Amino acid sequence: MAAAGTSDDAHAARPRVLVLGGGFAGVGAARQLKDADADVVLVDKHDYHTFQPLLYQLATDLLETAAVGHPLRDLFHEQPNVAVHQASVTGIDLAKREVRFAEMAPVSYDYLVLAVGAQVNFFGTEGAAEHGFPMYTLSDAVRLKEHVLQRWEAADRDPALVEDGALNVVVVGGGATGIETAGALAELYRAEFAKDYPALPQEDARIVLVEAGPALLTMFKSDIRDYTKRTLEKFGVEVVLGEIVASVGPTRVTLKSGTELEAHTLVWGAGLQAAPIAALLGLELEKGNRVPVEADLSVAEHPEVFAVGDVAWITDTKTKQVLPQLGSVALQAGERAGENIALRLAGKDPEPFAYHDKGTMATIGRGAAVMQTARGKTIKGKTASLAWGTVHLALLSTGEDRAKAVVDWTWAGFSHERPGRITVRTDEE
Repeated sequence: MAAAGTSDDAHAARPRVLVLGGGFAGVGAARQLKDADADVVLVDKHDYHTFQPLLYQLATDLLETAAVGHPLRDLFHEQPNVAVHQASVTGIDLAKREVRFAEMAPVSYDYLVLAVGAQVNFFGTEGAAEHGFPMYTLSDAVRLKEHVLQRWEAADRDPALVEDGALNVVVVGGGATGIETAGALAELYRAEFAKDYPALPQEDARIVLVEAGPALLTMFKSDIRDYTKRTLEKFGVEVVLGEIVASVGPTRVTLKSGTELEAHTLVWGAGLQAAPIAALLGLELEKGNRVPVEADLSVAEHPEVFAVGDVAWITDTKTKQVLPQLGSVALQAGERAGENIALRLAGKDPEPFAYHDKGTMATIGRGAAVMQTARGKTIKGKTASLAWGTVHLALLSTGEDRAKAVVDWTWAGFSHERPGRITVRTDEE
């Protein structure tokens, strides 16, 4: 067989499964093919797997980069039928069953798993793409972390910047991403930065959460929504409901009502759209450019192609509702796609995807989290925080990652310290 990174005429020595994307869905699919009589090629534009639910903890200095990102190749050391490559997709030819890449030769496939994730949707908001800070990738979190630290350092050198809004942050979106980021920033500001920069009036630093709808966490029941708003406000976050961001500048955020917020930082957690790769398929896409799939997660008229994770439009077989773009959905869907490919390779029929809902949750701050089970039971406070930690530890890729996270979470809980709040310059000789 030719090298995995080349297109060849004799690759049929063993079936080849090409997995595009090294997130929860892609890794889940590849792992389920461990015992399959096939060669698995996993390609991602990065050489690491990102644990996206914890990005806000990296951005606010609670976790180190190594606790949120893990080398992709390390995940498959015990799976010899998997080859991992770092490359960017430039084209997908469904008729030829071939994928083209910018950095290596095309790869042909017998089965394709499209698990390329999504990208932030700024909904055409003026200046948001240029000046906003999304929270979807590892680089997004690192960039936000460094920017916030730099704003505080700048204000420390020139306190007049405080009045101009250098320390202020506007967080857009009242979903889990926005709430978790706003709560974590408030904790960082009121605890750590208050001690790091005693000469600066941290109480004057505003953290404003802007949500276009009438309530936060609309997927939750009213008691959860009310608790979340009260808790954020107790932590020092200003919650603005029913407002839409009209434009974003480097130091100002303007709302559609005309209100201008002085802020040098805008965090965007308001929406996602499927990665541009989805458009290369030439298929009719659903809302957010997501790829619609059949019950077994295959693409209509292309049973050899599976779409999973944030790029896929998956309808729950029980509720008939479209499943949200969550890590748990992506992991379970990826695993089912891998299992279905293994079934087909063994000459068996694939099975429909049945999502096991473990509940929806979000953390607001230390000892304050919310959870709603699949049956509608709501849990708040420390009990929800414990459940949140347990579920997220289970999703982490390796035991080493879990150990790092436990150490960091435990230390932060007892000491209220965040050791990651440093910047490293790369231009020094």
